[in-house]
Amino acid sequence: MMIELSDEEKRRIQAQGWATADGVDPVTMIVAEKGRFRLGHQSDGACVFLDAAGRCRIHSRFGESAKPRACRLFPLTLHPVARKLVVGVRFSCPSAAANSGKPLSEQLPALGELARLVAPEGFAEIPAPAILQEAGLDWPDFMRFVSWLDKTMAADNQPVALKLQRALHWLGAVEKAGFDQISGREADEILGMLSQSAATELAAATPPAPPTRMGRLLFRTLVFTYARRDSIQNLKAGGGYRVRMLGAMLQFARASGRVPGLIPSLEPVEFAALEKSFGALPSRADATLTRFFRVKIQSLHFCGRAFYGMPLIEGFQNLALLFPVIVWLARWQAAAGNRSSISTVDIERAISLADHHHGYSPILASTWSRRRVRLLARRNDIARLCAAFAG
Repeated sequence: MMIELSDEEKRRIQAQGWATADGVDPVTMIVAEKGRFRLGHQSDGACVFLDAAGRCRIHSRFGESAKPRACRLFPLTLHPVARKLVVGVRFSCPSAAANSGKPLSEQLPALGELARLVAPEGFAEIPAPAILQEAGLDWPDFMRFVSWLDKTMAADNQPVALKLQRALHWLGAVEKAGFDQISGREADEILGMLSQSAATELAAATPPAPPTRMGRLLFRTLVFTYARRDSIQNLKAGGGYRVRMLGAMLQFARASGRVPGLIPSLEPVEFAALEKSFGALPSRADATLTRFFRVKIQSLHFCGRAFYGMPLIEGFQNLALLFPVIVWLARWQAAAGNRSSISTVDIERAISLADHHHGYSPILASTWSRRRVRLLARRNDIARLCAAFAG
């Protein structure tokens, strides 16, 4: 995680008097890059101020208020909606993925203070993201689409994979009919009708046709993007590291032999072991996934400025693809532990691994990555992958 520092934060940390005896190298604790400053990293990619127990040294010595703003906010996020900010969660924090820690209601005063730092009083309103390609709706009408997405994902007693398929179905109808500029009461009527039609047509979790061969290949290259962990040291290592990553990506594309050891904590396993079914997800794991997707939708952490400037439909297609990615990573954990079923802990850890990149990895905003998602959507492979990995 890259922690950029303001000039004031840089001066404050330098004045804290860190020395090598404290476990921090004062020479490398702040790095200058392109006229900006960020916190340094240890050889394993961890923050220079993280101790062996995983605690922040700045917090331990000087308290939470002494940390950089980005660290104080983590794992919460703030995204603009008109002249307001909505709160989201970074599930890359294991406690957030497991739904543990201090309730949000107890953090409101601190959030208010941080919100004023992130967006000072009087900050300019930004336009709402597009639904398809051309923006044009005001925020209240844009939020109608968000609200119907959330209602789709909130349906009781339905597996999360089916809810994602329904959302993809009615968003596809919006795209085909060119309903991206509907507004007011008419928008609620049309979106409600499309949502109900999707629920009727997809009344049960009956799998559609399996993913196409091309769809599975493109999906595995996407899994590779989410499974890799690039530290600053890796990226600066030169051509050798890039060659290794290219070889690993080709292995994912072929799906033969053993999965490369991209995550140090996970043992390599045979690709074939991950292609078989691991059974239905535990009900608690399904609820955890529903919570994950609803938080992403409610906080707009899937489109607009919070997600590479993407329109709502394209952003949701990227979000829906996280379901098979998360289940694939959970299968890897189960197989590495010689288990034939996925546990809720597997899902929680997989969510944490996948959300490390969601909205923060430049690779996912690349032309190739966006083209890959469009190809998957055009072939209906996103919905098919959701069904195939539902167990």
